[in-house]
Amino acid sequence: MDLIKLRYFYITAKLENMSLAAKELSISQPALSKAITNLEAELDMDLFFRNGKRISLNENGRFLFKRAERIFSEVEHLERGLEERRGEGSGQLSVVTTLPYTFTSIVDLFLDQYPQVRCQQVPLSKENLQQFVENGKYDVCITTEKIDHPNVEWVPLWEEEIYLTVPRSYKEEKTGTIDLLEIENLRFIGLTNQYSFRQFTDQFCQSVGFSPIYQVEVEEATTILQLVKNGRGAAFTPETSVNIYDDKIKHLKIRNKKFQRTIGLLKHRYLYPTKISEAFVAHCHRYFKDIKRDK
Repeated sequence: MDLIKLRYFYITAKLENMSLAAKELSISQPALSKAITNLEAELDMDLFFRNGKRISLNENGRFLFKRAERIFSEVEHLERGLEERRGEGSGQLSVVTTLPYTFTSIVDLFLDQYPQVRCQQVPLSKENLQQFVENGKYDVCITTEKIDHPNVEWVPLWEEEIYLTVPRSYKEEKTGTIDLLEIENLRFIGLTNQYSFRQFTDQFCQSVGFSPIYQVEVEEATTILQLVKNGRGAAFTPETSVNIYDDKIKHLKIRNKKFQRTIGLLKHRYLYPTKISEAFVAHCHRYFKDIKRDK
């Protein structure tokens, strides 16, 4: 099996359309169809269900597609690595994360050292995480969820405390600490309950016998502290975000019990790491080490 035929199969399987695949590969449809037929003959197995112009992967095809996806991800990483060697200090970096404040601070300082790097933040969806774990599609994942998988290594970076953030106009802000069970008539602002941080804070509240009443639920984390600043309610805030709007709000230490989460890195074990991705991982270690030192 050669890489050209495998690529023809991979693009056709991804698009599930011969015409579109032929167009993307810049070959004629008959030539593509013949190449796929030759590949099936070479492997002595069918790879697609065929129904007129429509095609879809059968079980053999799905097996081959998963492995082809990993192969071409490795080829892409290799090409990026070679490109990097031609332009020292430049390149691309893709980071899967749902920690916007943390990501912004880390990347801002990283770009001081590597101003030519093109950086992409990738949302931490189930599909993107699977692409990272299975195929190494992205460079690094910054997350608070440890994943046990042979393809990836989990590297803890920082144990951060979760605070209750209130407007400075609230009576609760005067003490500097708070017992959640003593809160009266305090409305909350938070992410909708499909987000892991909301699920994490809800589980903590349940463990101490407290049930926050959410007046506003949002899809974007950056909206929450703005609404707290405007006096619309309280919110749970991770330590890495406590300095935002500091003159308008107060972050209270929760007394009920230890309320922390771990920020860590997921690195792929088996794919070629570019110089830029290695530099970014080292930068993340320094970033959180500096936070610990200054704390």
